[in-house]
Amino acid sequence: MKNIVVLLFLAILLSSCEKEPDFNLDAIHGQWFVFSEERRSATGNTSIDTLYTREEYFEFRADKSFFSTADGSGFYEISRDSVHISFRRRDDEDYRRFGFQYKVDATDLALSEGNVTLHMKRL
Repeated sequence: MKNIVVLLFLAILLSSCEKEPDFNLDAIHGQWFVFSEERRSATGNTSIDTLYTREEYFEFRADKSFFSTADGSGFYEISRDSVHISFRRRDDEDYRRFGFQYKVDATDLALSEGNVTLHMKRL
């Protein structure tokens, strides 16, 4: 009887150790054009550069691959409120990994790293 209790406990423990789910994975899929870049200085001043062209965009694909017209291609991972992008520029051989805090809804995506936030709209 004692062995059955131990086996039952182990089965419950092992079944609760599943992989952490991807958060907002479906929400980030698609093409996003960068429409502004916000920079905060150490003194607290904020400057915003607005882009009026749709030439620069990021694409997050369902297979977790990534493409950027400015930065090249690679892949991404999502956990809670962070997205980690590893990409290779067209002229580079090694992947570079960047981590961003992100917020996404149906039409807007914000990627923040340090004092810079990219604001994007869904294409």
